[in-house]
Amino acid sequence: MLKSNSKNGFSERLVVLMQQKQLTFAQIANAVGKSAPSVHRWANGGEIDYENLRVLADFLEVNWIWLRYGDDAIQSMQDVTQGQSQSAMTDIRRKYLTEIMESEARMKLTLEMAKIVSWEWNVLTGSITFSDNAKQVFGIEPEQIRAKFLPFEDMLLEDLIDQFNVTTPPNWEFSLNDSKTNEERWFNSRGMLVKDSMQRPSKLMAISADITDRKRAEKALEFSDLMMRNMIDIIPVGLCGADKDGHIQLLNPEGKRIWGGERYVDLDKYGEYKGWKEADGNELGAEGWALARAVKHGEVVAKEIVNIQAFDGEKRTIVMYAMPMLDADKNIIGAIEVNQDITEAKNLERAYKSGLQNWDAIFSQQDYGMMVLKGFDKIEAVNKKIAETCDKNEPEILKRGLEAVFGDETCRRIRDLLSKVEKGVVSTHRLTAEVKEYSPAGKEHTLLTGEILLFADARDADQLKTTIMIVR
Repeated sequence: MLKSNSKNGFSERLVVLMQQKQLTFAQIANAVGKSAPSVHRWANGGEIDYENLRVLADFLEVNWIWLRYGDDAIQSMQDVTQGQSQSAMTDIRRKYLTEIMESEARMKLTLEMAKIVSWEWNVLTGSITFSDNAKQVFGIEPEQIRAKFLPFEDMLLEDLIDQFNVTTPPNWEFSLNDSKTNEERWFNSRGMLVKDSMQRPSKLMAISADITDRKRAEKALEFSDLMMRNMIDIIPVGLCGADKDGHIQLLNPEGKRIWGGERYVDLDKYGEYKGWKEADGNELGAEGWALARAVKHGEVVAKEIVNIQAFDGEKRTIVMYAMPMLDADKNIIGAIEVNQDITEAKNLERAYKSGLQNWDAIFSQQDYGMMVLKGFDKIEAVNKKIAETCDKNEPEILKRGLEAVFGDETCRRIRDLLSKVEKGVVSTHRLTAEVKEYSPAGKEHTLLTGEILLFADARDADQLKTTIMIVR
């Protein structure tokens, strides 16, 4: 009987028996009711289940325990059962074999559920054998992708020993394209070099696991991280981030522009960033910044206007917001502050307020009559000088329109001129006009010829506004 005790000796014993009995794969397949490829797989190290093992052993006329496990298993059974009654020996043998088969079944099921393939590479002969689930897991005969499993196959023996002579088994990864979905699938392999009694490498025992889900998660996380970093870099607001101790870790490009530089300081050094509250002019100091309040006290800060002096000396106005970052247990692990540069808007606001003050001064003066038109002839406002000239109160003038101030011909010319004003621009026009002036002595209105200036604002396509000044 063939002497072989390794687990994979099953395939060796099967091949030797076929040679001794001069059997072909087809003959065995026909006898045991399986396909020839199945028998071929058994002969190349593939797994065989209990039922098929018993049928195969009966056909080959050998002990099925020996066929599967070799001489050592037979000897172990004899040692265990020596001195026992036949009945007791049968019970022990049954229990012993049942435990072995159940253990192997559990291991096989575990590997299949986890999409893990076990395999062995004979370093000396170059043969490689796989567990039965290999094709199912890889979607292809594993021999067709041999190089994926053995990227080190052409190494010198000394280099191979060096690579695997480590405490932790080496890892290597490879990818395959799924023939059905054309999607990329990833696998991780880990192996251990087994040596013989002379400490020479004899085989590599390894497993390969499907890690596609993990790879996809890693790629999704990588994409999300890249997208987040790009968003941080391009958003038109300054973004500043600190860790749980308040140390500034992040300042995006817009933040650096706003502050004219960058300083990654600790919480007690926040005072290096100079700012004063718009509301009361008080300096913020180290404690007043929204970032400090968020990281120290968990405060959410919304829309506080601050005037700052940047590191480059420029004075700017910002709106600051902040919120703490919390973990699952509601502990503060950091904070984010957002700075929106509103310097230009503030300057426009100040200019607008200044312009309104100047306009009020001009409109209220007593040297020239002033009025504001909406559209072609609807009067919105007149100053006191026009009311005195026409001897009419403002509500009456607003009700009657241009005819309350100017002669008919002048009214027609004003309307005609405004109907031709170019859209989207501000233009100035000068006209000779007939103004209605009231004479207290004669108690009547007379038409006096003079000049008027028209400032037509057509920037709003839906609303023409015109200021008329009587300068006669």
